[in-house]
Amino acid sequence: MIMKARLLLFSVLIALLASCGPSKHIMYVDMRQPSRAGVELAGKMVSVVYLETENADASTFNRGMADGFAYTLEQEYGTGEGSVGVFTMPKESGKDYSDRQTMIDLLVDTDADVVFLLDEVKLGPLEAGSSSVIVPFSMKMYCFDGMDKSEQVKTFSGSSSARPDGFEAGVYLADSFKPQWKTEAYTLAYFDNEKWYKALDKAESYNWKAAIDQWITLLDTNDPLRRSCAEFNIAVACYMLGDYALAEQWLDRSDADNKLPGMSDSFRKRLDSRK
Repeated sequence: MIMKARLLLFSVLIALLASCGPSKHIMYVDMRQPSRAGVELAGKMVSVVYLETENADASTFNRGMADGFAYTLEQEYGTGEGSVGVFTMPKESGKDYSDRQTMIDLLVDTDADVVFLLDEVKLGPLEAGSSSVIVPFSMKMYCFDGMDKSEQVKTFSGSSSARPDGFEAGVYLADSFKPQWKTEAYTLAYFDNEKWYKALDKAESYNWKAAIDQWITLLDTNDPLRRSCAEFNIAVACYMLGDYALAEQWLDRSDADNKLPGMSDSFRKRLDSRK
């Protein structure tokens, strides 16, 4: 009987210790991915420059294409109408507009982080469409991102048909620069405690700043595991807010206190992919 009692007590203690460990909460979040064109525009100031020539029809088309392109980017990335600046300049004969220094100069002149330059458009003969007149065209566009570590000028070109004002051609062109979305699973750690549940509620509402404020209050503990879990969650929240450098710092703190098996390594891979 004494042996049985001791075994029973030991089993209860093991169960209590196990219940004190963290639980995992999985969130499925739609995350913004780079565009099909491979250009990341989120959070950046963007400008569009188009070239004018003596060909009035081509210049009109190019201006409309620039307006349609800028309008569409504003819907996806801007803060309202006019947030993507549209500028014009006369084309100089023999000048290489794909030159890196030329694009850097445009970046500075338009006070932007990313600049798109629409080169002279080539128009074909007008065609009678089903409901309106359309015109075949071929175009070339250069892009320079001053925040891209590669510091390379990217070139995009193609041909299609559109109305002579060029606006719908610009809208169609911008489609390749819209962000893509992917549903990803993210894991948060929590304990059976009201404060931890309160933080999870904020996270579930995508109120990441409020969730961080709650998790910070949980750092004042002598338990390295609980502190590590709070630090890990803060790292995830910083990632969601787009501050990847700060997220890495919090993940480093979490690992130093008590590295969370599986969760830490998986999340660090995501962080590394953002560098």
